[in-house]
Amino acid sequence: VPHLVVEVPDVAAVDLVARGRELRHHASLADGANVNFVSPSGDGGWRMRTYERGVEGETLACGTGAVACAAVLAAWDAAAGVGEPTRIVSSSGRTLRVRLAAADGGEGRIVFHGTLGDLG
Repeated sequence: VPHLVVEVPDVAAVDLVARGRELRHHASLADGANVNFVSPSGDGGWRMRTYERGVEGETLACGTGAVACAAVLAAWDAAAGVGEPTRIVSSSGRTLRVRLAAADGGEGRIVFHGTLGDLG
């Protein structure tokens, strides 16, 4: 499942439906993608909101999105790396703890870095 991860100052301030829909259908994403917005939670963890393709709106939790967020945040040196859990709180209020393992043949890659305009 393709995911786009966007770090924002405060996930609560994002117009998730409008911005998520726009990014989910962006021309650079051939088949579209789930869009995960993340922001620091203030206690060392992260908050996540997900615009999910197929649902075409916000979902209360997304396990693959939490993993994508943890992997991208680790790649950005913004969260725990291999072996340490990253705490991600979904819109449901549930905390997901994602522990990345060393690669063992699977593939995950960052395919694009960019800067988005106003997310408000």
